[in-house]
Amino acid sequence: MAPGKVSEHESPPDTPTINPEKHIVEVYNWNLDHEFNNLLAAASGDASGNAILAIDMEFPGFLRQEPRSGARAQRYQALRENVDRLRLIQLGAAVADADGTVRGAWSFNLKFDIDVDLQSEKSMAFLRAAGLDFSRHKKEGIDPGILGRKLANSSLVGQRAPNWVTFAGAYDLAYLLKLLTNGQPLPRDANSFDVQLGMYCRRRHELRDVLHYGSLDAWAARLSVPRYGRSHTAGSDALLTLNLFLFIMSNNCAQAEDRKWDAWQWQEQWENECWEMTIQQARPEPP
Repeated sequence: MAPGKVSEHESPPDTPTINPEKHIVEVYNWNLDHEFNNLLAAASGDASGNAILAIDMEFPGFLRQEPRSGARAQRYQALRENVDRLRLIQLGAAVADADGTVRGAWSFNLKFDIDVDLQSEKSMAFLRAAGLDFSRHKKEGIDPGILGRKLANSSLVGQRAPNWVTFAGAYDLAYLLKLLTNGQPLPRDANSFDVQLGMYCRRRHELRDVLHYGSLDAWAARLSVPRYGRSHTAGSDALLTLNLFLFIMSNNCAQAEDRKWDAWQWQEQWENECWEMTIQQARPEPP
């Protein structure tokens, strides 16, 4: 028998099983079509139409600092200037069914030329330390126009879009809108931004509304939610955001079982219940 061939009486070698709850797929220009279709399939696999999609973005820092205590209008103008002038580096996406089953996580690596594109030197050092390979972003990165068109023409946005989840996601959603509008400048004011974003992502939940302080990693550590992948990479952060959301929903809001995915109809009550229970759970037990 020729080397490398399997006889009809032998079983082929086992293919390693990939656990979608822990595995993050790296996406570049050469596997974009295939993996974007996998993302769509994961998000549309929930028959109830209430799939959950958590996102995270990595970008090259800030050219204009937001005022720490400014009104939303002031903070939005700083965000708008930063997002309009800078290029997105990574988009992370993680998907779960309404019952909490994780269906997959992806890190879409966009074209970024560190020798040309605007950036903050401190942010570049930070992202390099997190493991980003900027030579691959330059050579194999995804054209943001192509990814944006795929998103804008997909079932991920619009009337039948899944529930979008972010953690401190103002910049995540701003870069998402920039992608969806083919790089057009962001709306002039925050209210117009909300209206335009709502046309694409009508069901959104911001975890910061429940977890008022602390970082993503700090809350994951407090609540013993594991991280998969490297911190401050988009796919890993998106998956951790998703798992943190699922943990809060399943452990702290069990009494809301019948209403938890219903277009956030009970959002205010959900926030109050979850915030109180989460704080109680995060408190150390008395010695």
